Amino acid sequence: MTLSTISVIIPTKNRHGFLRQAVASLVAQSLLPLEIIVADDGHGAAEAVEGLWPDLRVVDNQARGPVAARILGVGEARSELIAFLDDDDWLLDQDYFRDATAAIARGAGLVFCDGTMKFEDGRGDEAFAFDADANSLEANNTILISGVVYRKAIHNNLGSFDASLPYYWDWDWYLRVARARYRLQRRIGPAVAIRVHAQNMSGREQQGQRRENLDRFAAKHGLPHIPLKNHLSLSRESQQG
Repeated sequence: MTLSTISVIIPTKNRHGFLRQAVASLVAQSLLPLEIIVADDGHGAAEAVEGLWPDLRVVDNQARGPVAARILGVGEARSELIAFLDDDDWLLDQDYFRDATAAIARGAGLVFCDGTMKFEDGRGDEAFAFDADANSLEANNTILISGVVYRKAIHNNLGSFDASLPYYWDWDWYLRVARARYRLQRRIGPAVAIRVHAQNMSGREQQGQRRENLDRFAAKHGLPHIPLKNHLSLSRESQQG
């Protein structure tokens, strides 16, 4: 395994147009080569990305869900560094992986970046830009999963993602990493586009499940009651404040 390469994991399910845009943004990075692992939770991803990149593998997640897809991708990764990109997002800054790799070489444990929220209904873009540390993560999840980069070896110390937290597994992971005293480092400036569309908006039908999951997350980490939020509401709350 080498620090000069990154294994980028893209979980996907039947969003082939989005997926191709995500992959195209990766192969435009100035830091190459990359290993791209597409964890297919649906069908047809292999055909959708065929020929887009020589070191791209599609692995079948057998419809086990997005957390299992990420766990599968990490297990398949051959590089020393892990990165994530959701299939409906894409990288904006061609130098982002170069900068993230340099930060980890200087001692960062996990690198994350600012984002730009892109609305499919035509509304103007909105920024998502927050710092994060062990204390702030006890109240809010201010890290976007797309663009996160860290050493795969962290899993040797902390284990895998918590599949019992399907809505908040990422927040759980960040807090575990921070509490283990790995340094979280923000890369300032919008490096990733977050597509906001009907399929990824938290609807009313999910609120009960999210509430139960958030309560489980809080209990696991010894935290008080946490109000339900998502990245969009968090960003707008910060602008109003």
